[in-house]
Amino acid sequence: MRPDSDPPAHRKRAERQPPAVRPAQRNRQGGAGGPLGRRARLLRLPERQPQGQDNQPKGQRLKQLPQDRQARRINWRYVSGSNLVAVVVLLVIVFVSPIFYVTRIEVGGLRYVPPDEVFRLSEAANTHILWVNPQGVKARIEESPSFDSVDVYVRWPARLQVVVREREPALIWEQGGNRYWVDVRGHLMPARRDLPGLVRVINEEDSIPFYCPGPSCPEGEDEVTLDPALVSGSQQLKTLRGNIDVLYYSLTRGLSYQDGRGWRGYFGTGTTMDWKLTLYEAIVADLAARGLTPTVVDVSNPDAPYYRVTE
Repeated sequence: MRPDSDPPAHRKRAERQPPAVRPAQRNRQGGAGGPLGRRARLLRLPERQPQGQDNQPKGQRLKQLPQDRQARRINWRYVSGSNLVAVVVLLVIVFVSPIFYVTRIEVGGLRYVPPDEVFRLSEAANTHILWVNPQGVKARIEESPSFDSVDVYVRWPARLQVVVREREPALIWEQGGNRYWVDVRGHLMPARRDLPGLVRVINEEDSIPFYCPGPSCPEGEDEVTLDPALVSGSQQLKTLRGNIDVLYYSLTRGLSYQDGRGWRGYFGTGTTMDWKLTLYEAIVADLAARGLTPTVVDVSNPDAPYYRVTE
């Protein structure tokens, strides 16, 4: 046998085969048949994958992420577009629907003025409720001399509520064939109807005796008023002499009435009518005792009364 000759074939096969592992060694190394192998199988858990990912290759997942984000972006665009459409539809309904336009008015506190007149003064007919200015409506209604105070409230969808306080007439002022109501503070206003119990005062002058504030007063004081002393004197005479229905007014002598006994009595103005009436009756009694019939008895100035008798 030559030393450098090739090794036998069985030696080559032996060298290629891996060393055999004994069962005990495999068990110590955690083989499938040993206790460590069984414990490994029991403790082995499935691998956790990140949420939203599947078993696709990483390259495919990276390509899919932008598409998912784009889908979510499109969904938000749909939501925003729906909201915009809803707002537009709502605005169209609010501005087009007739239920938001004022077609009538609710008025409280009226006694003499008809509600239609208040509605006309408000100038709010067929106006959208969003364009109704309560302060403007209040100012326009207050231009009527019949109202002492006005409050305006706007309610949805198209309710206009007005609460007024009317001026209470104290007498009837007649001039040039026209009749007006006058309240206790001298405000002139249209006479709405006949009220029993109100004394009628006929102005014998050419103009109304305005009292400040009034047209003849400084700028900014332009209320049409009479002297309150004229109003209070008329009411007091009516109270003391219930048979008086008509009084007359002159600028120099004030209030007067035609005595049923045939003469005119002048009483001026103010609230001292009780004292003036007492003086008036004393003068009439004195004249009657002397057999005289007066044509005029003037006690407008109680400190200097005078009379005129028939000749």
